[in-house]
Amino acid sequence: MQSMTGYGSGMAALPGAIAREVLAEISSVNRKGLELSVSLPREWNALEGAVTELAKARLQRGAVRLSVTLRAPGPKTPDATGLQWDDAALQKEFDQARILADRFDVPFAPDLNLLLRLAQSTRGEIPPPTADEAKAAVEQAVTAALAQLAAARGREGEALRRDLAARIGLLKKLSAEIAPLAAVSVTRYREGLHARLAQIGLTIDLNDERILREIALFADRCDISEEITRLASHLEQFDKILQEDAPAGRKLDFLCQEIHREFNTVGSKAQHLDITRRVLDAKNEIERIREQVQNVE
Repeated sequence: MQSMTGYGSGMAALPGAIAREVLAEISSVNRKGLELSVSLPREWNALEGAVTELAKARLQRGAVRLSVTLRAPGPKTPDATGLQWDDAALQKEFDQARILADRFDVPFAPDLNLLLRLAQSTRGEIPPPTADEAKAAVEQAVTAALAQLAAARGREGEALRRDLAARIGLLKKLSAEIAPLAAVSVTRYREGLHARLAQIGLTIDLNDERILREIALFADRCDISEEITRLASHLEQFDKILQEDAPAGRKLDFLCQEIHREFNTVGSKAQHLDITRRVLDAKNEIERIREQVQNVE
């Protein structure tokens, strides 16, 4: 089971003499379907289809934001400052500076500061790789980001699984407690009916056909055996789906509706205060389950 909430990132080096990297970042939150937003450098817009297909192959649901950027390497590279330049452009600027010094008869004494200023001035002249040149690195970075996202969603999904299993266990307990209380309701109704008849001075035999018919009608109206049976089936099915690795959010959401429907029917038929109390507890728990299920892929 996976949650729909998570974050992942991935990097890949671009080919070429100039050290540059592709950074892919992906984040997701819950949605009923898959809403995918992809952001790429303008020069790489042609790769949007390939990136989208990579994401759709790994994701089923969620609002997903995927961004890909080009950046200079981090401090782990030999160039700790992150400064990059185009050697050809730098040489051109250097030669022009020398020509300018000769023209105005100024001593030309280049030092490191001059070279760094020239390098900085040529930094923006480095053209980005074409989409074809960057495709392999972009796909590598996106794949790594998707793997991190899946791991993060998996960890949260496992926490959701444990929480939902515990809550379903509580619903099973409440359902098991309701079943015997329903049988007591009929006995209490028969005794109450006899007491009321006695209060008004009627001495009708409890085996009288009219009394038996009334008790039978009451028993039929408050019979919840079918609801309890369906509840047991739904709860077991919910437990089974929790153990599956396939996307389960839609199935669990449907089962939540069915479980709520059965408890609601039990509550409407209930003629016992203790049943009503347990139905209310169950409904509160189902609402908590529904909230959690909204985060399940």
